[in-house]
Amino acid sequence: MKSVIRNLSMFSILLLAAGCFKHQGAPERPVTAHSLDEAAKLRETVQAVELPGLELSAIPAEFASMPKLEQLQLRGAKGLSKFDGLAPLAGLKLLDLSETKIDTVPQSLFSLAKMETLYLAGNALKALPKEIGSLKALRYLNLDRNAIAALPEEIGELEGLRWLRLNANQLTSLPAGVAKLKKLQRVYLEKNRLAAVPEVLKDMPLLEDIALDNNPIHEVPQWLTSLPKLRQLNLDSTAITNLPPDLSGWRNIQVLSLTRCNLSDAEQDRVRAALPERVHIAF
Repeated sequence: MKSVIRNLSMFSILLLAAGCFKHQGAPERPVTAHSLDEAAKLRETVQAVELPGLELSAIPAEFASMPKLEQLQLRGAKGLSKFDGLAPLAGLKLLDLSETKIDTVPQSLFSLAKMETLYLAGNALKALPKEIGSLKALRYLNLDRNAIAALPEEIGELEGLRWLRLNANQLTSLPAGVAKLKKLQRVYLEKNRLAAVPEVLKDMPLLEDIALDNNPIHEVPQWLTSLPKLRQLNLDSTAITNLPPDLSGWRNIQVLSLTRCNLSDAEQDRVRAALPERVHIAF
């Protein structure tokens, strides 16, 4: 046990020396309320309100009198159908409406110009309105587990977007506007209906993580090996039988997952030989 503690202490010292703890102070926690009564008591100072699973028919008007409110988490709220109360919340930066059974995105949401993080997962959305392009400050968008068959071109107007989650929808392609998302770092598209790797991802200089598993994709295009920052690629449960002939472009890749794909033993050996030993490859 002493040896383990000593090794851990040495590891911590090495991390400090390497500058891994550049910001040593703990992040400041927002003033948070976990009930409507608590939010009312903290009206002047509250920054985050978390009300998961609450019975709630409308966004409470009282939120508009909370000048510092930046985060509103209503995941799993029951009976929520009126959203006019969102419009006055001009300072809101995070909104979670996941698992609230909504089938359309509330129009009042699009007036929230400071919105950076938006969760709409686990709902019954079939489309994303073109007004989504008005959320210019958006950095993270989670639309997992809906029934979205197509995205509007206006999604390309979210030029600051870094993280896009679209798992478990009904997408067959991505619109050309996605190519404008040059700051995109992570895109998750598992369990859709994509027959090909979307070419709009071709010139993404910062793209690090791509999930395309459980799609009927047959081919990996050569350009996918040219993404300079790519470090994780998930192609599990696709129809892929081989990878591009030249894999030298995957200089930074760390994880390549190809489980439940029909690659021959010879192709698996070729891939292993072509990539550095440090790469975790799953067949």
